[in-house]
Amino acid sequence: MVTAAVIIGGFSQTVPGDFTREPGMPILLSVHGTVFTLWVLLFVAQPTFIARGSIALHRRVGWAGAVLATAMLVMGVAATLFAIRYNFVPGFFPRPIFLVMNLIGISVFAGLVGAGIALRKRAEWHKRLMLCATISILGPGLGRLLPMGSFGAAAPLVMFGAIALFAFAGPVVDVIVRRRVHPAYYWGVSTILLSMMMVGPIAFSPLGTALLTVVGRAA
Repeated sequence: MVTAAVIIGGFSQTVPGDFTREPGMPILLSVHGTVFTLWVLLFVAQPTFIARGSIALHRRVGWAGAVLATAMLVMGVAATLFAIRYNFVPGFFPRPIFLVMNLIGISVFAGLVGAGIALRKRAEWHKRLMLCATISILGPGLGRLLPMGSFGAAAPLVMFGAIALFAFAGPVVDVIVRRRVHPAYYWGVSTILLSMMMVGPIAFSPLGTALLTVVGRAA
């Protein structure tokens, strides 16, 4: 719930202005935001169904969630490429970092969701992997909630640190409640941390430079 609150709280800082300013937000980014919002609503609704004992409803909605996760992957990549090409990148992120961070982040999200779906019959694995998947895409919400512009060149590190705190919260709760960390968190949290450590080296490598050149060629 805290994860969802961060995303909702972050977007509430900018969404009204995004839709009322002139010129208006590009349709692609509006669709991306809508799909993102639907995922957050689903993320909140699914545990609620379980708590109420509506297992059958949880499963039916879960298949819609699989379709939505696919849409998240497609729109996440499309929105990132659009932002690079048409200069919608937040000023506190270097363009190579923004590009690689988003592409890796949405790939991690898709991978963790896929693992969660594959392990849907193992509830303890499923719910933790889905939580890790949602944490992996906290960046846009945190970027709007935190005063990122005041961090200067350290903004990407602040972002990564904040995401890492959320990633470690799950294992900490496990230790408190279960006296041990569930293996799902070893996989999920490790994937998130490894992906964040990869961003800088890739972004400023020849591969990252070439990718940015190709994507931004029409800018």
